[in-house]
Amino acid sequence: MFILVMRFVIRLSWSHSLKDKRKVKRSLVDSMRNRYNVSVKEVEAQDAQQTLVIGLSYTALSQSEAEQMSETFTDYIYENSEGEVSLVEQEVFTFYN
Repeated sequence: MFILVMRFVIRLSWSHSLKDKRKVKRSLVDSMRNRYNVSVKEVEAQDAQQTLVIGLSYTALSQSEAEQMSETFTDYIYENSEGEVSLVEQEVFTFYN
């Protein structure tokens, strides 16, 4: 079993309120949950109106599946975030019986 963990830092320079940020966050998080059945949530900087930090985890059966989904999630965030993605971090944890 392989666990993919990712963190995305997205700069929302146009956002002037937490309400603007929540709208983007809700749209992004809900669409990723529905489309990919992934665990995804805002994990940091909840009170910063121009910074959105999204964390996600995904369980894969192989290393190659984890790597493929990492690319898929990264592409999706870049295409749908409504902001500038300033940082992408990832790690894959391996568990064996």
